[in-house]
Amino acid sequence: MFFWASSVQSQTQEIGGYTVIRGGSGSIICVGRWIPSTEPGRPGVCDGQMADVSQLTAISTRQTADRLDQLLPVLESMDQKLADSNAQIERLIEATINTQASINRQVEQVGELMHDTISSRVDALSRRVLANDTFKRELEKLKQDILTDLKKNYSGE
Repeated sequence: MFFWASSVQSQTQEIGGYTVIRGGSGSIICVGRWIPSTEPGRPGVCDGQMADVSQLTAISTRQTADRLDQLLPVLESMDQKLADSNAQIERLIEATINTQASINRQVEQVGELMHDTISSRVDALSRRVLANDTFKRELEKLKQDILTDLKKNYSGE
């Protein structure tokens, strides 16, 4: 559509890629390419459609509403996927806590078993070996050192 506007009666302004032509009867917008006149005093030409501001606002509002309606299912899907992911994370956290508790119980049981085994083996040494007081004291000290290390490393704490 071609639009001729008198340069005396109208002004043009570029806004957001559109040319707004303000004249005596209001403003209209060139939805296309505005070609200014090369001759002084002559109006420019719109190579495209001309739309009233209210028409363009209504069209733009409708297109925006349509785009938002298209985005709504995508956002709902994303929300559902996030909810599913959060539920999986909660289950994984719970499983991790349970696994850690089980490991701690096993470590504690191994420590107790090792403690009992070492104590019974040292206590079962023959009386002849334990008759030497110096050897007996050193053996008892070694036993206590080992049991202390076991308690430190296998107490599950």
